[in-house]
Amino acid sequence: MYKCYLTCPRGLESLAKKEVFPFASSISEAKGGINFESSIEGLYSVNINSRVGMHLLVELFTFEANDDDDLYQNIYQYPWHEYINIKQTFIIRTRGSSKKFENKNFTTLKIKDAIVDQIKKKKLTRPSINKNNPDITISIFLDDNKFKVYSDSSGVSLHKRGYRNKIHKAALNESLAAGLVLLSNWDMKSPFYDTMCGSGTIALEAALIAYKIAPGLLRSNFAFQQWNNYDEKLYYKIKKEAEDNISMNDKIEIYGYDSEFANIVMAIYSTKLLNLNKYIKFKKQEMSTFCSDAKKGTLIINPPYGERLGDDDSTNLLYKMIGDVFKTKCNGFDCYVFTANLEAAKNIGLQTSKKIVLKNGSLDSRLLYYPIQKGTYNKKGSN
Repeated sequence: MYKCYLTCPRGLESLAKKEVFPFASSISEAKGGINFESSIEGLYSVNINSRVGMHLLVELFTFEANDDDDLYQNIYQYPWHEYINIKQTFIIRTRGSSKKFENKNFTTLKIKDAIVDQIKKKKLTRPSINKNNPDITISIFLDDNKFKVYSDSSGVSLHKRGYRNKIHKAALNESLAAGLVLLSNWDMKSPFYDTMCGSGTIALEAALIAYKIAPGLLRSNFAFQQWNNYDEKLYYKIKKEAEDNISMNDKIEIYGYDSEFANIVMAIYSTKLLNLNKYIKFKKQEMSTFCSDAKKGTLIINPPYGERLGDDDSTNLLYKMIGDVFKTKCNGFDCYVFTANLEAAKNIGLQTSKKIVLKNGSLDSRLLYYPIQKGTYNKKGSN
């Protein structure tokens, strides 16, 4: 069994816990991730199937160090020559904080030296560092004098699904976008809308969820495929099971609208890469002109937070327009606004039923839930 740590956007830990439950034991939540134990089969399965996870890390060892020499010796003692082939490339990523090891770059360099020296002693040569596309990624978590050393089984973050080439400048992380859809509890029987869709990430993730398309199926490779114990037969068995689980359904309705034509072009390009161009309807349309004949629906938007517009008055008017559309065009809908600008969100003028605390990168954010029922939207909100 492997000791694992799956990172995810802050606030989505409970969703990550549900995702790994079929493949794991001893699951516990942490800030920005979950700890669990799993088999090699579970390791492959989580990488392929996780929607909100980002990096699935496998613990190699832990230790305590009080100075640089102590750090070097603890790293050097590990049999790196059995783990990293001299023809492979690797990179070390260090995160955390410590008063004893304040210079993170120097600490990382010290760790690299110990790894390289150990391999060179055993193999008489050494592997190279590759910062952009390494075969092996070593992740170090530092907490004062405590070190946890992990190998990243994912490699490139799992949120990079492979369906985008050009990215809208304010595009949501795909793992976070998937989390928003899952938090909405969309029933998949009523229509799904993103009326400020940008490059379409939320609508695209809604489609992957609705059609049971495992996000890892879109990737060409994972870091664990470079490991010495990689089981190719097992990997393709799990991948085949995920492919067989896909369930296309013409009755599911997913719509994405945006005021910028360039954004819609990017969104449509992604649907073609996914072969979903017949299943998601993107079009250029202002949110202010939104209307629907549906008596029930789920609508999620991620409007500008204000810094992108650079104008408080414009931002406040934008959020007021959002509230007006909810009141007049969305009766019977479950409406969600994901934002980091809670002051501007007050201009929506509706009472939230729920506020879910999330992080969008380093930004403290909220997913605001407005269940719109006729005759109840005259309440003034306290967002």
